[in-house]
Amino acid sequence: MSEPSAPIRSSGFRRLITAACSLAISIAVYYILSLGRHFFVPLIMSFLAVYLVDILSRLVGRIRIGGRKTPKLLAVILSFVLIFGVGSALASIVANNAFHVAAAAPKYQARLQQLQTQFFSQVGLEEPPEMLGLFKSLDLKGFFTDLARSVADLLESAVLVLIYALFMLVELRSLPAKLAALFPNRVRRQRVLQVLQRIDRDIHTYLGVKTAVSLTTALLAYILMRIVGLDFSEFWALLIFILHFIPTIGVILATILPTLLAAVQFDHIGPCLAVGIGITAIAMLMGNIVEPNIMGETLNLSPLTVIIALILWGTVWGIVGAFLCVPLTVILVIVLSNFRATRWVSILLSKTGKVHFGDPPANLGGTMISDSTEET
Repeated sequence: MSEPSAPIRSSGFRRLITAACSLAISIAVYYILSLGRHFFVPLIMSFLAVYLVDILSRLVGRIRIGGRKTPKLLAVILSFVLIFGVGSALASIVANNAFHVAAAAPKYQARLQQLQTQFFSQVGLEEPPEMLGLFKSLDLKGFFTDLARSVADLLESAVLVLIYALFMLVELRSLPAKLAALFPNRVRRQRVLQVLQRIDRDIHTYLGVKTAVSLTTALLAYILMRIVGLDFSEFWALLIFILHFIPTIGVILATILPTLLAAVQFDHIGPCLAVGIGITAIAMLMGNIVEPNIMGETLNLSPLTVIIALILWGTVWGIVGAFLCVPLTVILVIVLSNFRATRWVSILLSKTGKVHFGDPPANLGGTMISDSTEET
């Protein structure tokens, strides 16, 4: 009886060692990503910029000049200049407006304290000790000053992001040849290209749809805030556009912040309700109806996975990690789904429990990654 049990114990021991090694590797990767934040964040931002340039260059390439499509090189150059120009301009506007809001913050903070006093007096309750000084300790000026400085710091690293992005665009031209050298076997190379194509397609879909939806939401919210007469409407619209890239928490903040300003700016409740209910309705319409119908099940991430990814990547890389949590998790799920040993993890992280595995390669000609080499 002892002989058959030996292989079982050996197999269980190997599984235990594998689990322990996987845990140790995960902890080490987490530590390395946290420690190398100043190196990895500009690099990841460069990848994001290259994706946006690629998406825009495809649109620009459809424009006909003299009956001919715009040359690919010209489309890429125009898209590159436009993406970095618009990005720098938006960051500068956010930073400048944040300083203006910080300058006006003491007035709004005094109004918050006044509303707190009125609220407790109207309900006939004395302020609980733990609530006493809630708004007195709230430093709105410091918050928006820190926001402006954070954006300014981001602008300072824009040069490094620009350099990385330029070299990445140049490197893309030689990527098919390098893949052919790394994977001489055509079947294996097609499998790798299939994974890269799926990552490329899903990230392009997410960035394209999310940008369009966030921009539409910000424009509708801006029109609403201008009608109501809310101060700094342009700043709040830009903030709504940016925050909608952060799942769940970003949408909540994008609704609460302008609503609070409306509460302290106006003497009656009407504008506050209009801003709060209006922005909430717009966000629900775009986030729960428009975006899912356009994006479909492309990302295939469960809501719990998105929340955990938001917390995890936010802990590792701060606000940048919160922005990039969905694309990074999509890449992780796709990669894990292509290895039998880790496929169960991708199933747990997915929304439907169905993950693609071993699908035949799709047509790669319309993506950043294409197999342009021939078998020798």
